Amino acid sequence: MIQAASTSIQAGISRRLPDPYYIQYADDILVFSTTKNQAVRTLICVLYAFSNVSGIQLNLNKTALVPFNLHPQQCSLLQSLLGCPATTLPIKYLGLPLTDRRPDRACFQSLIDKVASKLAGWKYRLLSRAGRVVLASSVLSSIPIYLMSVFSLPAWVIKNLDKVRRNFIWKGPHSSSKAIHLVSWDKMCLSKAYGGFGLINLKLQNISLLIRWIWWLYKQPASLWTYIAKQLYAKRDHNIPPLAWNAQGSFFWNDIFNLRLYFQLSTKSAVTSGSNTLLWYDNWGGNIFAFYGFENSMIPCKNITLKRAKSRLYSLFASALTAVQAEKLALVSLLPNSSTPDTLFWRWRTDATYSASSLYKRLISVGKISFHFLKLWKLKVPPSIRQFLVFLAHGRIMTQDQLQKRHINFAPQCNLCGEQILETQFHLFCDCTFAKAI
Repeated sequence: MIQAASTSIQAGISRRLPDPYYIQYADDILVFSTTKNQAVRTLICVLYAFSNVSGIQLNLNKTALVPFNLHPQQCSLLQSLLGCPATTLPIKYLGLPLTDRRPDRACFQSLIDKVASKLAGWKYRLLSRAGRVVLASSVLSSIPIYLMSVFSLPAWVIKNLDKVRRNFIWKGPHSSSKAIHLVSWDKMCLSKAYGGFGLINLKLQNISLLIRWIWWLYKQPASLWTYIAKQLYAKRDHNIPPLAWNAQGSFFWNDIFNLRLYFQLSTKSAVTSGSNTLLWYDNWGGNIFAFYGFENSMIPCKNITLKRAKSRLYSLFASALTAVQAEKLALVSLLPNSSTPDTLFWRWRTDATYSASSLYKRLISVGKISFHFLKLWKLKVPPSIRQFLVFLAHGRIMTQDQLQKRHINFAPQCNLCGEQILETQFHLFCDCTFAKAI
């Protein structure tokens, strides 16, 4: 019904949007309209006609008018026409704040409180440390996922969420007492293959989830998201690739555009025409062209596509090129002439499609060396024993030498064999006569 009346509802919009301009999920709907009386009255007629036909009553207590750039008198008139209260941004839609500026502290504080509220005191007493790690990994780490898929979490939010999870794991039933953290939090967030405990690194998870928005710009050109982004940020040429669009915009656009390097390193282009592949910053020849020793001053026309660069290849450079750079540049002239758009592939999956988990696994493993920790985690023993063995592999068992580093002094003696020696891990599990007998 809105679609049928959309012509009159959208009358007067200078930059016409796709019909119909509404967003609906289940029983939550946002309708965008001009303030012309004809448009508003048409919208009211549609709503009440639907109510009469379907028998579903409009609940005006759950309906709100959100005015944009309206005079207070005009806003009051619209309120009287619609019969619902007026409000201002931010408002909540599907559990997320809709706002025209970066969400404030109160928005994120509710997330921290929600995670903390899951940690009822009885859970400390009923769970071993191994159980608390599982709970922190599977439940507490999944609560922020929905918000992280839309907003870039500030550093203070991630710090507070990590603090809640860290205290839950290490402090046990006495949450106010001081606890010894056997393994650093960075190691706890590593995958089990690299000696970690598989807890989610929220910062890297946030990056992995937000990259989806850039992927959609390339893979869903007909979506409303791509349409709006193109109208706002594609400058004057709507045919250039999304990563060549204006880098400055709303806080949301700035946040995802600041992650474009992660996207470029995670994708590769199969070039046919070169029309939607960037010469410098897309991976089209085995690596990103700008990584081949080019200084920033050597890169003119930074947002030029391969198709445009092919016709003016050697006029792009004012300085001499190295042999590697010249060899790489020569590949441009060998590109085929075609009108078929280039194809973008995701590098971290065999089916070449984006997934947040594949990028997260790649980011969390960069520069890490495996110590066959997976063999320890796969042992058919109780989880607390597996966890103990991982602590042992890290050298984090609280033997006397470790306690001395924390200014807790003991008389040097092994409590198992009675030898007058400072207890160390090596002695406890290898040299101790009692351990050897066991």
